[in-house]
Amino acid sequence: MRMRLVEKPKDPAVLLAELQAEVEARDPRPVYMRSAMWATGGSSALLALGAVTPNVEFGSMLSVFSLAGVCGYYTVWGVAHALHSPLMAVTNAISGMTAVGGLVLMNHAPNAGAHILGAGATLISTINISGGFLVTKKMLDMFKRPDDPPEYYEFYAVPAGVLGAGFLVGQSMGYEHIGSVLGVTSGICCVGGIAGLSSQETARMGNTLGMTGVGLGMTATLGSMHFTPGFALETAALLGTGSALGYGIASRVGPTSLPQTVAAFHSLVGLAAVGTAIGDWSAYCADPNDLNMDGVRSMGIVLATGIGSVTATGSLVAYGKLDGSLDSSPMNISGRDQVPPSPNSSLHLKANLLALSMH
Repeated sequence: MRMRLVEKPKDPAVLLAELQAEVEARDPRPVYMRSAMWATGGSSALLALGAVTPNVEFGSMLSVFSLAGVCGYYTVWGVAHALHSPLMAVTNAISGMTAVGGLVLMNHAPNAGAHILGAGATLISTINISGGFLVTKKMLDMFKRPDDPPEYYEFYAVPAGVLGAGFLVGQSMGYEHIGSVLGVTSGICCVGGIAGLSSQETARMGNTLGMTGVGLGMTATLGSMHFTPGFALETAALLGTGSALGYGIASRVGPTSLPQTVAAFHSLVGLAAVGTAIGDWSAYCADPNDLNMDGVRSMGIVLATGIGSVTATGSLVAYGKLDGSLDSSPMNISGRDQVPPSPNSSLHLKANLLALSMH
């Protein structure tokens, strides 16, 4: 007696996708129509954004942000699959540029609370920068073969030093806009650092470029600040202590613990963003007449606090799961579904955000 094999029925979602593909193959108009509708929505959003742009500086920052987003997308898209873990490590180290916000907050804080939050953001961001680049180097060293030729990336400290020292000399001679050139160079090096991870041959050069970019960005920020002897000593202590702590932590990490170390370092970036945002709000509350708190700045504080909090908590959970301290199954937090969703939930959220931005 022959046994008949019964074919398992396909999932309805798969059948629907296949049917839609067949329809589109016969009539490509829906594809173009859908694409045109998305483009129309994007165009309308851009016009609305242009209408509410408060000043020229905002438009300039938006241009830089948009171009950086496009560059980042295509840069990361070209990274080799085997180098995704080093990619996360080097982008995490570069994101330690939150130290810039902490330094600026320290320099202009009108009260002790804002100053302390800025100092804390600077310290933990520097830990992330120092430790993050060393973790990236350790990850990339795992791909090295015994017969690979020696590498001398330390030689690139010479052009980086020339740029930094030249900027400081030019600043002291009265060339006020020389910092903008150093900032552009910093951005190019950071993007080049990520692009370097597109292949094994250029990956370690990418890590070097990332370190150069962050170093030049920090130099440009420090060079534009006003220092008193006490503030200079405090800044040097924070940067030196953070660098030493980050290097010391990363030096003790073994090969199997590198991914969770990246997650732990990344939580520091989120905490630094939250601290800087709250410090900025605290500074405004201390002296509302001295600081311009428009809708854009208020929204920036809201977004930095929210996104930074998600980054910090998410990274800590990721660290726990990678380290084995937490169960790897999805977390089921008690009471998370207490509030039933309603059609007006998103409307309420948007209204709250709008109210905060207009405060």
